[in-house]
Amino acid sequence: MKLSVKAKYGLTACINLAENYEKGNLTVSQLSGKVGTTDKFLEQIMAMLKKAEVVSSTRGAFGGYTLTKSPKETTVGQILRAVEDNLQIIDCMGAECKCNEPCSSQVVWVSLQKTINDYLDSITLDSLIKGEK
Repeated sequence: MKLSVKAKYGLTACINLAENYEKGNLTVSQLSGKVGTTDKFLEQIMAMLKKAEVVSSTRGAFGGYTLTKSPKETTVGQILRAVEDNLQIIDCMGAECKCNEPCSSQVVWVSLQKTINDYLDSITLDSLIKGEK
């Protein structure tokens, strides 16, 4: 399983927002310099995070992005699911399975996805900042 660069940039942006959580908003320009991508690409990623309610935005002179929840309440799983199509590992999951016959391997995929999500949900931005995981 390979995640896209959206996962890397989205997580890095959220870590920066977590580090500045008490200080206020960060603009896309401020974030893109720290993340290492263009403003335009990061804006697309931030829109995905906003839609998933991981971040919120404010317009105006003091506008920018901030986390919607504290770093202690924001998990890596929330961020990655927002930018990586819900972290669905294969198309053939649950009711979406369109196999011609019963899919005997589906139990493997369901279990793997649950294990991945449980692990990612156990890591908070706060624990990453503190170097705990």
